[in-house]
Amino acid sequence: MPQKSDLKGIICAVVTPLRDGRPDLHNLQRLVTTLQGEGVDGILLLGTTGEGPSFSVAEREAIILAAKEVSDGMSVHAGTGFASLTDTIDATRRAFEIGVDSVVVIPPYYYKKVTPKGLATFYKQVLDEAVPDDGLLMLYHIPAVVGISITPELIDRLLEVDEKRLLGVKDSSGDLAHGQDLCRRYPNLRIFVGTDHVLLGGLQAGAAGCITAGANVLAPLDVQVYRTFMAGQDAAAQQALLGAARTLLDQYQPASGMLKSLLALRFGTAGWETRPPLETASDADRDTLVAQLSQLDLPACMDWIRAAVQM
Repeated sequence: MPQKSDLKGIICAVVTPLRDGRPDLHNLQRLVTTLQGEGVDGILLLGTTGEGPSFSVAEREAIILAAKEVSDGMSVHAGTGFASLTDTIDATRRAFEIGVDSVVVIPPYYYKKVTPKGLATFYKQVLDEAVPDDGLLMLYHIPAVVGISITPELIDRLLEVDEKRLLGVKDSSGDLAHGQDLCRRYPNLRIFVGTDHVLLGGLQAGAAGCITAGANVLAPLDVQVYRTFMAGQDAAAQQALLGAARTLLDQYQPASGMLKSLLALRFGTAGWETRPPLETASDADRDTLVAQLSQLDLPACMDWIRAAVQM
């Protein structure tokens, strides 16, 4: 298992391709291989963008196995959170048996008025019953979706009982000030910002990197920002380009539908459906977005976008 310090950089929150309602593992492996070639440091499977809550434990296992087979040096993280504690434990245990580097666990999201003490008890049971001694668990802060926050009080409670296996926080609040505060409070944890918009600001505050849906199609831009910053150079121009591209993408929510529509166009294959209640973006919306993206100063490795406009 990796050390905390090994886990960093650009981690793509990958979509989960579907064909005829079932996970399309061939397309998933093709996407993971493409991301590896674009310089992505890791992948997160079955997060929000990966439609994790829409899949059963058995489906999640098959998805993780398929991606792990072709991960080729990238870190592999899996969303294993359910509203059910027992399902979370089962999914987490199996993910580590497959060989993930960490699990990313969303708060149990049905009951909204839960206390930090109750949440800490939930996470402690997951740690005790499903995370091996050398395993790592990341907390997933996305209050706009689940209605429950990962608070400093919760983090402090967990650090008191298991500092070794608590990896850090995926901060998908979209609030740079919140991410900066986490970096200040918890320098020994790995804080990952959850959107391309705040990648550079997060890195400047001490974040380990970014776990982002945008990297499904914008990975070269994310990698450019990260590598420029890590080389000690000014990444402001690269961040501005990345932010402009992500702003265009953010016009279409939930993100999975548009990302899959773009990937179907890029790879020229079927198998990029969403699972209801989500829907794939319309061809008209996709074509509008592609035309807008093509007007940006994209690197040559993203010429598939310009080529799509000419089709």
